[in-house]
Amino acid sequence: MNWMQLVSYLLIGILTGAVVVAALFWLIRRQIILDAQEEAKEILHEAKEQFKEEEQERKERIQEIELEAWAVVEENHLLIEQKCEDIEALIQQRKIGFEEKIKNARSLLLQKENSLRDYSLKLADRQNVIKLLVERRQETEDTYKKNLVVKTNLIETEVVTQITQQMIDQANTDYSQIAESLEAETKEFAEQKAKKLLSLCIDRFHREMSVERGILASHFPTPEIRKIFCDQQKAYVDVIQGVSGCDIYIDENPEPERWHHIQIVGYDPVRRELTRRIFDRLFRDLERSRKVITPAELQRTCDNLKVELLNQIKRDGDAICKELQMQNVHPEIRQVMGSLRYRYSYTQNQYFHCGEVGWFAGLLAHELGIDAKKARRSGMLHDLGKALDHELDGSHAVIGADFITPRNESEDIIHAVRAHHYDVQPEHDMDFLVIAADAISGGRPGARRSTMETYNQKVSGLQEISKRHNGVTDVFVLNGGRECRVLVNSKVVDDMGALKISQLIAKTIEDEMQYPGQIKVVVVRETVVSESTMAKGKFDR
Repeated sequence: MNWMQLVSYLLIGILTGAVVVAALFWLIRRQIILDAQEEAKEILHEAKEQFKEEEQERKERIQEIELEAWAVVEENHLLIEQKCEDIEALIQQRKIGFEEKIKNARSLLLQKENSLRDYSLKLADRQNVIKLLVERRQETEDTYKKNLVVKTNLIETEVVTQITQQMIDQANTDYSQIAESLEAETKEFAEQKAKKLLSLCIDRFHREMSVERGILASHFPTPEIRKIFCDQQKAYVDVIQGVSGCDIYIDENPEPERWHHIQIVGYDPVRRELTRRIFDRLFRDLERSRKVITPAELQRTCDNLKVELLNQIKRDGDAICKELQMQNVHPEIRQVMGSLRYRYSYTQNQYFHCGEVGWFAGLLAHELGIDAKKARRSGMLHDLGKALDHELDGSHAVIGADFITPRNESEDIIHAVRAHHYDVQPEHDMDFLVIAADAISGGRPGARRSTMETYNQKVSGLQEISKRHNGVTDVFVLNGGRECRVLVNSKVVDDMGALKISQLIAKTIEDEMQYPGQIKVVVVRETVVSESTMAKGKFDR
């Protein structure tokens, strides 16, 4: 045996071993797969059995929960079912009732339609009868016209013209008589009715008749405070004047009874009020500390007081608008209205005066059937220009009207403000309402008063103006300065001259003087004629 055979046998053995090993591996693997499949079938069977058991338990639990829930809601469910049945019965009953009503209504409608058809037939018959009567009437009129023309020898148009003219003349006569009657009745009862209406409105106005008389001037509380102030006078006055814009004068050598006086000069009433408040706060701080306050501290105090005053003005403007129930008032108008709180005319506070005029105008408008809201708004705004007349030239009525024009106020309110002192001619009801309300507020008892100084100035001014004219012999001021009675020399001034003098005096007073209301100028020209008789006969001495 050579080595070649040996190799062959070895290869055959190896191949046979490999085949045997592969067969064994396949058999073992197959057996393992079969075992695994059998085990999987058993696991799957057990899982299905367990799922069936759990599913059965779940169904039983659901049935138990449903039974428990039904036991809880069964009673309510039965009640709801009973209510539903009752409601259905009620609906059915009402449905039967409505159907019966509808049936009756249809029956009634059918009856009315039949009646209406009968009336229509009767109406058509009567219209035919009327048409025949109209035709007969026209024929009769034509016959009468022909006969009238034949008998009178006139043309038809001439007859119609004459009759028409007669009717027009008669109507004009009747109209004139009615107009004269109404005019006489109006003259007789208008004043009485107006007085009654004004009296009613004044009685309905509930505000107190007394008003604030004015703002007190600043003054030193004690000589010690005056001494402390005068030691720092220049620094204090510079700070106060710089903030307020008013001039301050303090007499260095005052009379004994005037040691406490401080003069505050300024056209703006708000600035004067700010100055007064600064002095009051400064004196209170000096009394509390009894030491000198630095200009820087005074400057801070002045700035704080200025802010407080502006806030107070805004609150006052909002308050009067709220009181008069005014809406959509421009913020700048509110601010200016609040500043009127420190403006006085003949000691009457103009802030409260505007409120009074607003209420009076509203009451009058209500009585006359006019828009009361617009009347109150016009009355409240009528003297708005008095808060600005120290800054602008012209009448306060014109200034106020120009101020509110670009601030969303209506044309009738603007015209009422402009016309309340006749700067323009009053045209509408609102204009005359504001004029009347202004006169009531200014003329009522306790509203205004003049000081002795202002009254003397007024009397002196009227006398000086009246005595400028040639022929005037004497002047008397009567009725609290509301009437100026001028006596003239009858030899120098004739009747036409007296009329001219009265006109010139009135015009000069309007141009040179400022006064509320009206001043009546009366020129008196007296002619005295006398004659003496001579004695006749003999008399014993």
